[in-house]
Amino acid sequence: MRFTVSLLFIINTLFVFGKGDDAFIGLNLPTFDNDGIFSTASPPESSWWRELNDNTLDSLITLAISNNQDIFVAMDNILAARASYRIAQSAFYPSISLERGWSTSKNSRNLGDETDRTSDVTQSNWLFALNASWEIDIFGTIRAQAKEAKYGYEAEIELYNAAIMALTADMASYYAQLRMMQQQLIVAVKNIESQKEILNITEVRFNSGLASQLDVAQAKSVYYSTKASIPVLQSSIDNQIYTICQLAGVFPQVIYNWLIVPSEIPKYMKIIAIGTSEEMLAKRPDVNAAFLKTKAAKESLHGSKRNFSPQFFVDGSFGFQGQALNRTFNSNSITYSLSPRISWNFFQGGNLFNSLKQEKANYDAAIRNYNTTVLKAVEEVSSAISAYKGRIKQVVDLRELEIQGETMLTLSLDLYKRGLSDFQNVLDAQRSLLEYQNSLVVAEGNTLIALVNLYRALGCY
Repeated sequence: MRFTVSLLFIINTLFVFGKGDDAFIGLNLPTFDNDGIFSTASPPESSWWRELNDNTLDSLITLAISNNQDIFVAMDNILAARASYRIAQSAFYPSISLERGWSTSKNSRNLGDETDRTSDVTQSNWLFALNASWEIDIFGTIRAQAKEAKYGYEAEIELYNAAIMALTADMASYYAQLRMMQQQLIVAVKNIESQKEILNITEVRFNSGLASQLDVAQAKSVYYSTKASIPVLQSSIDNQIYTICQLAGVFPQVIYNWLIVPSEIPKYMKIIAIGTSEEMLAKRPDVNAAFLKTKAAKESLHGSKRNFSPQFFVDGSFGFQGQALNRTFNSNSITYSLSPRISWNFFQGGNLFNSLKQEKANYDAAIRNYNTTVLKAVEEVSSAISAYKGRIKQVVDLRELEIQGETMLTLSLDLYKRGLSDFQNVLDAQRSLLEYQNSLVVAEGNTLIALVNLYRALGCY
């Protein structure tokens, strides 16, 4: 007994369980910059995309959650982890089995002396018994294994939430890109119509002797250059719809005709509630999963440590046994056994010590992974806030630039028609306006994507 206590004391001294759940990260969490377009109110608890007020996006996300294969895999992982948890819990209870059998045997008459050769040498045996074996969890080995499985099960739930978060954000981003491409197509078509009118003006002026053929050629080059961009944009729109269909888990023909109809980019300019860094960490499923994995690793370390302790079992059986079936089930045929036992594998060639070192290393790695996940989460939120803020400012400037571009085209065209300006000014104004309008559409789409990334970083799903 003195040797046992000394051994367990040494193990407790050499291998600690870790720093504790409240010391996983030794950093003060930063305060996010509000900058007037953000508030410290709590972000949406669920279905953040509904704040964009786009029914098509709502339907797409609902469809994706119902059909996406990654979500099904995450659900299967939850079911498997829950089954593992139930298996670990079953070790708390005794294992009971039913044994039923019949056997017959005949002994040789030539084995005994002359007086025994007339005896009955054929025997039958009937057996009906319940056998039980139960490990008494004195040192908590089974409890540690059950807790490890429980935390693993809870971690899979958080990973499922993370899959939902990624799916909703991806779908919203792809949808924003689709609407952005469709708006680019609309911009191109409108500019083609305007450029066609200007081309007609140059042809009329050329036929009247008021302009050179160079003006007509330049007007045509701008017109056909813009027109050539249409097939590329249409192909990009088709490919984006196919990507959305794949994410939604349906074939293109199911929703193609529904998505091909152009629509505006959902509204995104508003005060965004981002909450605090503490709220963000509490909401992010990847952070929660990493934390639960540290707890599971800690319980695995507990279980490995307790492998140095002896195990206590109680085995027993109760039943009936007799040579004749009609005389088996009575008090004289009762048979039972009860056998407490101890099993202690205190030496396995260093296997136990190395297993303990391995679990300690796994626990330390889980803590470091948690720290990394927290740092990554804070970085993602800070970057998403900065990106959204920058995109908003870009959109404001580009809207003003678009207004000036339209004014420039109107003035240059008016001066050209009166013969007071060269056609080159009109060409420059045409190209600039198309560039400004296209840049504005791209900026609006990227701003919405930046908002989606911000919600993703905040752990909204």
